[in-house]
Amino acid sequence: MVWSARAVAPAFASALLLGLACGDSGTMASATTGECPVGAQGCPCTQGGGCDGELTCEGGVCMSSGTGTSGQETSTSTAPTTGGSESGGETTTTTATTAASPTTTSATTSDQPKLDVGSDTTGGPPAQGCTKIDMLFVLDGSGSMNEERAALAQVDAFTAVVDTLAMLGEGDIDYRIAVTTDNDDGYVTPNCWQEPEPWVSSVGHTPQEVAQAFACAVSGFGVSNFEAAVGCEHVLTSAVDLLDGDASGFVREDALLVLVLVTDVDDYGAYDQPNGNVCGFGCATGPTPLPELTQRLVMDVKKGEADGVAAIVVAGDPSVDGGLNFCQQPGSCGCNGIDCGAFHADRLWQFVGMLGANGYAADLCAGAKAVPEAVETALTESIDLACEQFEPPQ
Repeated sequence: MVWSARAVAPAFASALLLGLACGDSGTMASATTGECPVGAQGCPCTQGGGCDGELTCEGGVCMSSGTGTSGQETSTSTAPTTGGSESGGETTTTTATTAASPTTTSATTSDQPKLDVGSDTTGGPPAQGCTKIDMLFVLDGSGSMNEERAALAQVDAFTAVVDTLAMLGEGDIDYRIAVTTDNDDGYVTPNCWQEPEPWVSSVGHTPQEVAQAFACAVSGFGVSNFEAAVGCEHVLTSAVDLLDGDASGFVREDALLVLVLVTDVDDYGAYDQPNGNVCGFGCATGPTPLPELTQRLVMDVKKGEADGVAAIVVAGDPSVDGGLNFCQQPGSCGCNGIDCGAFHADRLWQFVGMLGANGYAADLCAGAKAVPEAVETALTESIDLACEQFEPPQ
């Protein structure tokens, strides 16, 4: 299975706020990602800050001479003052701005309310960008996810993830990382997590120490009772339940909140409901509508800061027909008529679409070792842009 990833394009917060009372349409989101060559005008700089030809790297984007980080080109003209001005015939300088034309990515999503996470078009000052990130990893605790969790928790792999995380935006990001399960188990903090809080911070720790603490937390999976009932896995709902009303102080008002959701099933998926498959059995807990979950994240957790919420989903791509299991539940890969390696994650991919440019989804079917790579790619593409656009409240 070829790994696929989608970064969904910007949309508008007004649609979210007007449509949050609407129910989940159950329609799958789809997107097409355009190409923006590294080093070209309006495209990302190289990792070393390089650009093509006469272009210069401004805020991580290649701009032509005289182009600021806001994506506007400035032109200067001089003209003498006339009509008896007190300037005595001296010249004054007038500055005009014309919008540059960066390469853009187009996308289409399902008919869901979306967040306004695009750049400022009101003529106001550009967003300051984030200097802090709160990242919550929500991992499926089932035995079928052992390899994926182990690959992500491998110290070298996770060190690469946090190295990438630290260099987002203008660099030197102050980040926090916490771990939870898909079964409302709260923060996973085993004894070897040597912190007074239920998360590990970049402040006072090396990337290797952060990676080791993460590996320690993940080592508790499969040992403790972290596994949800079959069909009741719910990485997204578990994350929202934990953060909404959380008194630990993990979520900071001036930090970009990033959810990393990794699972081989959907969040209380339709096909896991008793009436959603031909076998007639499944989870008795019905799913909360996605607009309601998104509203809680934006309004309750982030106090109305729509651009302060981002997500990375690594799950079964609903657009891939990988076959069916014995209950006629559709999968993205590994289906042999009895079971599937990863099932369609319709709700999770719809959730990504609702976050606009702040959402990123990758297919779990690429294999266990591709999970940390997917997270790294999401950081450098979608989350880096979300960080640059985020304007922390003053």
